[in-house]
Amino acid sequence: MAKTRETARPKVSRAQKTREVQEAITASALALLAANGVDGLALTKIAAHAGMSNGPLYGRYDSAEDVALELWESTLSDHYRKLILAFDEFASSPDAEPSEWLLSELTKPSTLTAAAVEVVAVARRLPLLADTIRSDIDSLFAKICENSPFLPPALATVRMTIPTGAVLTSRMVPKSRPPWRNILIRIRDAALNPQNWDLSIASPEPTQLEMPVPATGDAGLDEFVAAVMAVVSKVGFEKTTAHRVARAAGHSFSSAYTHVGTKDELMHTAISQMIDQIWRTGTTAFVNLERDSYIRSVVALQRGLIAEENRPLRQLRVETTVATRHHQDLAAAGQKRIAQALSWIPEMFGTKDTAVIEPSTSFWYLTNAHGIGMVSLSLLTNCFSEINWAPIGEIANQIANETTLAPLRELGKI
Repeated sequence: MAKTRETARPKVSRAQKTREVQEAITASALALLAANGVDGLALTKIAAHAGMSNGPLYGRYDSAEDVALELWESTLSDHYRKLILAFDEFASSPDAEPSEWLLSELTKPSTLTAAAVEVVAVARRLPLLADTIRSDIDSLFAKICENSPFLPPALATVRMTIPTGAVLTSRMVPKSRPPWRNILIRIRDAALNPQNWDLSIASPEPTQLEMPVPATGDAGLDEFVAAVMAVVSKVGFEKTTAHRVARAAGHSFSSAYTHVGTKDELMHTAISQMIDQIWRTGTTAFVNLERDSYIRSVVALQRGLIAEENRPLRQLRVETTVATRHHQDLAAAGQKRIAQALSWIPEMFGTKDTAVIEPSTSFWYLTNAHGIGMVSLSLLTNCFSEINWAPIGEIANQIANETTLAPLRELGKI
């Protein structure tokens, strides 16, 4: 009886093997980037996630920045451009609905969207990334202005800041946040009204956004919270070590344990301080203002969000927001504090009826997303520096009046 021949396995070419290895590396790097940010892209972690030895990684890359740069140039740049231009297309069309894809990405970002925005948010810390992404952002802003040459540049910036900020803050906002659809349409319609384009006012001085001053009632704890904020603003949460915090505080870190248990607990307090400052300087501070004062306050805040003298605070806001994307406990702390900060809306309206308070709540969430988006992009580009922000002040006042101020005045609350 003739021996049966074993079925020969098809040979895999060296080129195909190389492609398969690279595809595995890319898939693992994207997953880690979306989940843990650029700081989570250690080559050893990518290799472990891909189920391979470290050799293929070290043969291709020198650092996590090399991986992030390759991902940006090969995949993420085009995806970020797709996100921004999808928002731009909706915002340019008077009768269009935001697509389901766009709404989904703004609320529950996909791996590609989360990874792309994560890279944008921290690129200023990484020289190679910063140069490349700055050029891409400048080009994208020029494209939006070219698509809508009639639109004031201030309103063109919103088409970049809102989607960027919405993705960045998506894990920090409470689960009860209203859907984006109605407020996006309201903002789009106001921005396309030519009557809101021509306002021009003498530019007020930029709002000074100093680092939050902790006031917990424990002087020692306040020193360490301030130190955590200072260090996080420079190097990010993942690289904020106990030794760095101790040096910034001027104490040994062991003395911190008389006030708090861990770095995360210090960060919880820092997040609370930062969110309080955001709502105090950019939300509740405007409620009692009349139209002209409201617009001037918005313009001053917009100028403050990009002012060079406010860079440490801008960096803290971005890095803190990024940290909440990677740590569930920090995200929960952010959600809790934002819910507390916005509790004034149902209290002022005297109701928990979502139909009544949803427009107002949606607007304040949107302004927060815009602010974080503006801060993160302005750390990379100067294309927002010479802009007349009055049209944004006009539209912000209009929407605030429609959603919040006029109803509250009718109730005699303000």
